[in-house]
Amino acid sequence: MKFSFYNTLKHRIEQFKPLNKAEVKLYTCGPTVYNHAHIGNLRAYLSADILKRALQFNDYDVNWVMNITDIDDKTIANTIKEHGNSANVENLKEFTNRFYQIFLEDLKKINIEPKDISFVKVTEKIADIQEYIVKLMEKGYAYKTEDGSTYFSIAKYQKDFGDYGDLVGEKFIEGKKIGARVKVDEYDKENLSDFALWKAHGDDDAEIFWDHPVLGKGRPGWHIECTLINYYKFPSGTDIHTGGIDLLFPHHTNEIAQGQALYRPYVNYWMHSDHIQVKGTKMAKSAGNFLLLSNLEQRYINPLAFRYLILQSHYKSKLNITDESLAAAQSGYNNIIKEISKLKNESNPSITATPNAILVDKFRQAINNDLNTSEATAIIFKILDSEISVEEKLQTLYKIDEVLGLSLENSYAPDIIKISDLPEKIQILIQKRDAARKNKDYSASDQLRSELEELGYLVEDSPKGTKVQRKP
Repeated sequence: MKFSFYNTLKHRIEQFKPLNKAEVKLYTCGPTVYNHAHIGNLRAYLSADILKRALQFNDYDVNWVMNITDIDDKTIANTIKEHGNSANVENLKEFTNRFYQIFLEDLKKINIEPKDISFVKVTEKIADIQEYIVKLMEKGYAYKTEDGSTYFSIAKYQKDFGDYGDLVGEKFIEGKKIGARVKVDEYDKENLSDFALWKAHGDDDAEIFWDHPVLGKGRPGWHIECTLINYYKFPSGTDIHTGGIDLLFPHHTNEIAQGQALYRPYVNYWMHSDHIQVKGTKMAKSAGNFLLLSNLEQRYINPLAFRYLILQSHYKSKLNITDESLAAAQSGYNNIIKEISKLKNESNPSITATPNAILVDKFRQAINNDLNTSEATAIIFKILDSEISVEEKLQTLYKIDEVLGLSLENSYAPDIIKISDLPEKIQILIQKRDAARKNKDYSASDQLRSELEELGYLVEDSPKGTKVQRKP
């Protein structure tokens, strides 16, 4: 079955064809570890995780790489804020590693397994970045200025390739002036500026710098970091590059220019997820309207319920977060886990079952159609409502959860209890009640039900036996 998704580079849905059938090379722009990642950031990583899982569901082996930006304007400024003007590289690494570890814990909570990702910290690849910049200089795509910084020449690139800005749109560059320089990592998105590859060391950088015989004292610019890590990990080209839509320009646009100046193919497919909004405004630290995963947990929102909420919208659509949508996602996730917990209690461990091929195929059709997770997630309810056996339902749910990542097999509703796990006194009362019902002694059965309820347990009769819940 064909696996297709929207390729931002070509501005259309395309069938995926890997560079090498043996391995899909997947790259994701990772966090800048100067603070906690907010849930808008996490949406981009969830989208990449769904993509990775969908590729594996289609029998591809995936090599997933993510950079960790632990050197840029923000990481330096915050390290100096904590350590003062004598802050050095070791202080920077200590500061950023703290937030890197928090990021890994957040990934685990939303069921993204860090072990599945090859993380590369930028500070570990400084020498490789320096070498790459020198090669750009030798090819005429980079030049040094009086202050000691080294910039990328958009004009030179455009003269040779003519496709700068094609990621944004075919006519993006028309009418825009090229040539002004900008040293900061993030800048006006309308300004087609030559950008810094190597930023000369300044007084506002404290003692945070690396030295090089050609480039001098300084540190890399933001855009070159991802280009180098792609080249370092995938020198023969990257299949798919993912990230948030806000990185489209200038970051990803500049990545392409730096990459293609030295080697092709750079990236064949680009996938971008859209923003999370709060009250109709893009979630951002600069706007002060961001939510962290810990904020959701404080509101008793399970991180997996947040994942469930993300799955219910298409990755290319904006998602407006409200108290109501979060509560609805938690309720919906609870109901799914509760129904599956009932199935687990009803299932017979001695019965071997396989996933239902028809339902799995419907799921595959949805997920292979530009990662239509809302349609794919709805198949959970089709499985629950189907006439197939309990055991087959469970195996089908577990199969599609290989992509959804909702931990359906390992989650158990707290109010659904295995009778064998109950206190012995409660088990005896349930056995007596079952016997009373079998003998049609409904008076005794009702009396025993009342005793169990007084002890905090509700019983429900079903064709497959007694179900027990804790009394709310």
